[in-house]
Amino acid sequence: MFDINEFKKKVKEWIRQNPQGDESEFVDFCEDLIPPAQFSANRWIVDQTVAWYRSILQSRKEELANEDENFD
Repeated sequence: MFDINEFKKKVKEWIRQNPQGDESEFVDFCEDLIPPAQFSANRWIVDQTVAWYRSILQSRKEELANEDENFD
């Protein structure tokens, strides 16, 4: 059985442990967390999680840009 709460915990842990990770690595990680027999029924959570991860990456870029701006 696929546990969404466990999925969320592992995703958050991956993000903390891989601050330089990219989207393709993240997608692979998320997809690997779902058992193949349950993948099609749970594909939606990968899509939502990747969208959330994109917003995290965008926030990181904006923070770096602000830091660079303040440094000058």
